[in-house]
Amino acid sequence: MRMPVKYNIVVEQGKIYFAIMGYREGKISLGKAAEIAGLSISEMIDLLAKLGIQSNMEVEDYLEGEKVAQEIIR
Repeated sequence: MRMPVKYNIVVEQGKIYFAIMGYREGKISLGKAAEIAGLSISEMIDLLAKLGIQSNMEVEDYLEGEKVAQEIIR
């Protein structure tokens, strides 16, 4: 059974809202928020910046991102 298009849009928007709120409250990481929202990390960062939500990134998050980037480059 296919869901109506409007329902799909509501579900997608709900995922994004849930991800933003979880990140803002410090309950989930940036990567997890991006995954829940169905966005790349850079898209999530851009969205959070547009909404005026400050980054909760810590050194560990940065280092993990750098590690992933190095693996992609290889």
